[in-house]
Amino acid sequence: MIEFGYILIIIIIFELIAAFLIIYGLISLEKKVKSSLYNISKQAKNTLCAIKNVRSNLKGFNKSFSNITSLDIHKIKQVVFLILDIANFILLIKSMDFRNLSKNKNLKWKNIKKLIPFSLIKKFINNFKSV
Repeated sequence: MIEFGYILIIIIIFELIAAFLIIYGLISLEKKVKSSLYNISKQAKNTLCAIKNVRSNLKGFNKSFSNITSLDIHKIKQVVFLILDIANFILLIKSMDFRNLSKNKNLKWKNIKKLIPFSLIKKFINNFKSV
């Protein structure tokens, strides 16, 4: 009977040791899982902040892009051509020699027509008519 008691005590001690090892393993696994979950939540929070930043940047870009697309490129092109025509006309006036013109007294319509930029006036009027 004593041998049965020793065997029972040995089995109980073995079960206690096995239970202690299992509980210790479960506690260590729980700590690892908690640390992994903490790291994952930290990365998810950083990713969420990055996504919010990208979203706000895209909203700003969309506003800027809608402002750009709302501009009438054709009108801008007309204004640039008008400015170039004005500069060309000013260069034409500067290049003419009015001293010889007054000496010859040849103020015919052909000479005066060179000074009046009809295309420039037409573009100027059309530009303000469309505004």
